[in-house]
Amino acid sequence: MALTLGLRLLLLFAVAAIHQLPRSARAGDPNILTDYVLPSDADPAQINGTFFTYTHLVSGVAGDTSKFTVSKATAAEFPALMGQSVSYASLVYGAGTVNPPHIHPRASELLLVVQGPLLVGLIDAAHNGTVYTAALETGDMFVFPKGMVHWQFNNGTDVARAFSAFGSATPGTISLPTMLFETGIDDPVLEKSFRTDEATVKELKQDLREPAPGPAPEPAPSSSAVALVGGSALLPRLAAALLCAGAAFWFGL
Repeated sequence: MALTLGLRLLLLFAVAAIHQLPRSARAGDPNILTDYVLPSDADPAQINGTFFTYTHLVSGVAGDTSKFTVSKATAAEFPALMGQSVSYASLVYGAGTVNPPHIHPRASELLLVVQGPLLVGLIDAAHNGTVYTAALETGDMFVFPKGMVHWQFNNGTDVARAFSAFGSATPGTISLPTMLFETGIDDPVLEKSFRTDEATVKELKQDLREPAPGPAPEPAPSSSAVALVGGSALLPRLAAALLCAGAAFWFGL
């Protein structure tokens, strides 16, 4: 009887383990049946090492270090990545700039800071909207799980730089400020969603249309300490609005 029970438990364990395999396979890009995918208009006989090479990641970043800029190497820019479940991005954060709250619906992100400091954060909607933040220095890494709202903020006095690797050739990016305030959603909808008035909604939209800030200030003698101070007055208002909307969405408030 004990042997029969043991076999049953072993069988249940095996079935459960096998059941998890397809889920793991679906976690990234769809599997391909060849080693790599060629564009439909490509001649296989003409493919050489150039097809597997991308030289524009860093050069694609704008030279204005007073802004936040990003240069991507996804399947759209680098076709050889199609089906490989990887992509990359180079990010430059001018002093006082932010990569606004956003999500990548198809990929996790692994960020490496190559010039810090940099403040990062994410929202864990599955655990009552818990916010996790970290003050990263040069050489530090931080992972943003797939589909989680996250951001980066350079509140220092010098430029910060980072590289990000993604678990998909097409990770996608949905910027919450852009989606909410620059896509033509009617003001009354935003007023009700954020429980605010028309003037506040219009002010947020206007602030998002303002030109980029001027040149970054000269580096201070010491900028190693990271504290959430300064920056545009838009950031706290927008953060509060987004958190309010997130709470209403996830918890039915």
